[in-house]
Amino acid sequence: MAFYWSLCVSQFFDVKRKDFWQMFIHHIATILLMVLSWVVNVFRIGSLVLVVHDCADIFLEAAKMAKYSGYQKVCDTIFAIFTILWIVTRIGLYPFWIIYNTSIEAPKLVPMFPAYYIFNSLLCILLVLHIFWTYLILKIVYNSLNAGQMEGDIRSSSDDYSTESNNSNSLTNHTKSQ
Repeated sequence: MAFYWSLCVSQFFDVKRKDFWQMFIHHIATILLMVLSWVVNVFRIGSLVLVVHDCADIFLEAAKMAKYSGYQKVCDTIFAIFTILWIVTRIGLYPFWIIYNTSIEAPKLVPMFPAYYIFNSLLCILLVLHIFWTYLILKIVYNSLNAGQMEGDIRSSSDDYSTESNNSNSLTNHTKSQ
């Protein structure tokens, strides 16, 4: 949870991205899901959200390291793995397994309580953000296929993007949670 708090605070001091508020909402929703899941003793929700969110992020960070180190082919390969894993976990497993079970199956098994509606609302907010970021990721994939290499972070506005970083085609902040 400290990691998400640090991301929530540090983004105010980092380069401001086009998806600044989406990232802020994402971090707050994730923190609330974790806290509420532990407080009301339905820790599986918080744990599953973390697993689904964190497994793809490892590959995004690895792709950034390869990009910064000048290993473009390695970066492209790892980013392809990241994209597939992102789509499988955040557009596949997350809505069709986690949200389905919390919204369709859970009411059949346990009596509903007020926090249940808060959980499902937060889960749905995260899904909307996942769809938004999937669009951005697929745009990066499309642009990289056309250009032959990773082009950078399309979330950066042109005035935030220095000439030096634009020339080196750096892959910057991830689309997270991530």
